Amino acid sequence: MTPELIVCGILLVAITLYAILGGADFGAGVWEFNTAMRSSKKERDLLYRAIGPVWEVNHVWLIFAIVLMFSAFPVVFAALSRALWIPLLLALLGIFARSVGFAFRAYAAGAVRQQAIFGAVFAFASTSTPFFFGACAGAIAGGLDVDVNGKFHGDYLTGWITPLSVFCSFYAVGLCSYISALFMSCEALADNEAELTAVWRRRALTMGVILGAFSTVGLVIVANYAPLLWTGFLSKSLPLVAISAATGLISMLCVWKARYQFAAGAAALTVACVILGWGVAQYPWIVPPAIDVQSAKGPDSVLWAMIIVIAAGAVVLVPALGWLFYLFKGQHPNNGKTAATLNRDTTTNTSQ
Repeated sequence: MTPELIVCGILLVAITLYAILGGADFGAGVWEFNTAMRSSKKERDLLYRAIGPVWEVNHVWLIFAIVLMFSAFPVVFAALSRALWIPLLLALLGIFARSVGFAFRAYAAGAVRQQAIFGAVFAFASTSTPFFFGACAGAIAGGLDVDVNGKFHGDYLTGWITPLSVFCSFYAVGLCSYISALFMSCEALADNEAELTAVWRRRALTMGVILGAFSTVGLVIVANYAPLLWTGFLSKSLPLVAISAATGLISMLCVWKARYQFAAGAAALTVACVILGWGVAQYPWIVPPAIDVQSAKGPDSVLWAMIIVIAAGAVVLVPALGWLFYLFKGQHPNNGKTAATLNRDTTTNTSQ
């Protein structure tokens, strides 16, 4: 296997992990936005407690993907920086504002007005960030007016706004909402909060239905506005498309049966198949229709050096991240209730 293919695979893995883990964090704020900041204090406390230990570490994958792109495919990095500087800047501002809102709200304990302001900042920024990241993904998938040297010849203000980028914006927000609802259901269940588990279960079911309808519309939009990607979906990545549809349905079934950990796992697999399917369908183009993998890659010596360093770093990073999630997510008080009892309580509360 060539080094550029290995690096492309690593890049897709990093984007997938950021979409799942970072998306779950963004989705927590999206739900605050969706409920117009009217969620109960109990809901909000669970939400902030759930994302508190890991909300910063999830951005490691974004930073890793950016460094990888800059080092392995510098022409692509230059092209995207020129063509998508507005949505990328707005997404970056969203990450910054979200961090400020999250941190300052914690320090404003007891000050109701300040907590409301910073909570609103957190909710709005959490929603705008995946919105603009989704717009970037849609603009790339639909094709950008760039040349092989990474120069952008389109309109800097509106060149990234297309029907596909608009669709991907809303789809990304919805996907974050769904993943977050699943993770929050797991958190509430682990904390013996049957009432909150039922709340998040209803939200997951609602968003899952909306995403299913959105996915159908998305295929129509891709067929009309991204013919190169559509052709790849129907040929090279058709198995991945089928797996993503199947795991999406399995995830919804698991939510309905109150099996939230299985639902979250199936949803994560769905996201992975969507992103991997996108990459396979679009290959060999990185930024269609002008920049492909071969024309954009750096020297093989640099790529192999990066692969070796990444492999060595993973030996340290992966166990450390695993230990972090185990410490903060793997241990919850059970108060004597079994998972079956809590699932039964959740289903009972939902039916009432």
